[in-house]
Amino acid sequence: MADELNDIQNTVHEYRRSLESFERRTGAKAVEVEQRGSGEEREKIARIDADLDAAERLIQLRAQVAAQRKAEAEFETRAPSKGSTDPNTSEYAARWLKALASGNPMEMRALSLGTSGAAVPTDMERRIINKLQDTNVLRSMATVSTIDSKRTISVEGNLPTTSLVSEAGTITPSDPSFGTAISVVPYKYVCATQMSQEFIEDAIGNGGIGSGLDYVATKIGLSIGLKEEEAFTIGTGSSQPEGIAGSAANTALAAISQVTDLGGAAVTTVTGDNLIDTVHLVPPQYRNGPRFSWLISDTFLKTVRKIKVNTTDYVWKLNEVAGISGGAPGTIYGVPYRIGQYVRTATSNNNVFAVVGDFSYFEIFDRTGITSMLDPYSAASTHQTTLYVYKRVDSHIMLANAFAAITC
Repeated sequence: MADELNDIQNTVHEYRRSLESFERRTGAKAVEVEQRGSGEEREKIARIDADLDAAERLIQLRAQVAAQRKAEAEFETRAPSKGSTDPNTSEYAARWLKALASGNPMEMRALSLGTSGAAVPTDMERRIINKLQDTNVLRSMATVSTIDSKRTISVEGNLPTTSLVSEAGTITPSDPSFGTAISVVPYKYVCATQMSQEFIEDAIGNGGIGSGLDYVATKIGLSIGLKEEEAFTIGTGSSQPEGIAGSAANTALAAISQVTDLGGAAVTTVTGDNLIDTVHLVPPQYRNGPRFSWLISDTFLKTVRKIKVNTTDYVWKLNEVAGISGGAPGTIYGVPYRIGQYVRTATSNNNVFAVVGDFSYFEIFDRTGITSMLDPYSAASTHQTTLYVYKRVDSHIMLANAFAAITC
C-alpha cells in the first residue's frame, strides 16, 4: 500500500508542476487548461488523470482483497451450527462437501431451502466471484446491481419543464415522463464440471475446501465470466442479456442519430475524424462522468495507433509519455479505453466496432446467489460426478443517449 501512496504523491506533485507551468506560460487559471492549454499540456493532464484513476482503483482492489481474506479467515474459524442450511457456516460447507464426496444428490437437495439446487458454500462462491470479476472487463466499467427477483424498471423519457417567468407570472408545472420500461429477467448460465471420484476425495482432503476445489472454483469463475462478458458485449437482449456493442445497441443508437457509420467499410478504415465525430455525438452532460470511456477491440486499437499524417508521421506519438513507451495505456481523443475481446471486428452490416459513453448507464443485474446441483449417475460408468454450478444475470443499456458507436 505504501508504494501505491508514494506513486500517488509523485503523480500529484507532477500534476501541480504541470498546472503551475501552464499558469506561468498563459497567466490563466489552472482550471482553464482544458480550454487554453496546448495539445501537449492537455494530453499530459489527461495522462496524469488516468494514472490517478488507475492508482485509486488499485488501492480499492487491494482493500477489497484484504477484506475478502479477512472474511475467509473468519469463515474458517467460525463455530459449526448443527443442521445449518446457511451457506455462510462451516457446518454447511462440511455437509456440502460430504454430499459431493459421496455423490449423494439427496443430501445436496436437503441443503436447499427452496425448490432449486443447493447454494454453493460462501467460501467457494467467493472464489468463483473473484475470478469472475477478474475475467470480466465490463463488470469493472458498468453499474452492477444485485436483485432477488424479476423486475421492471421505468426509465425517464424527458425531464419536467423549467421556465423563465416574470414577477407574478404564470408557472406551468409538468411531470417527468417515464415512458420506457426495461424488463430485467435474470438469464441462467450453467457451468458443468465433471470430476473423477479420486479427484474429489483428494481435493477435499480432511474436510476443508482444498487446493483441488479451489482450482475447480477458479475455472468455473473463469468459464462463467467469459460467457457473461460475451453477452454483456454483443448480447441481443432476446432470451439473453443486452450487449452494449450488439446489434440491439446499434439499432437504439441509430434511432437517435448517435452512430458513425463506416458504410460497410472494414474496421481498419477508421480515421481520426471518425473518432472525434463519435465522441461529440454523445451529449456534453454525459462526457464529464468518471465512467466515460471507449470499449473497443484490440484490432480497433491497433488501427488507431497506426493513423498517420502524410503517410509517415503517427498521430499517436510512440515517444511521448501517453504513448506505448511510457507504460500507460494513454487515451483516444482524451478518453480512456478498455479492450473487450468480444467486440466485433468482421465487416458485416450492423456490427458495432467501438462504443464510447458513460458506462454508469449500462447496468448489470446479478440474481442473488450461486447455486449447485449434483449428478452422480450420468457418468457413473467411469466413476465420475458432474457438478452443475449456475448463476443468473441480465444486462441493459439504461440510457442510449449516453452512448455513441462506430459501426460497419
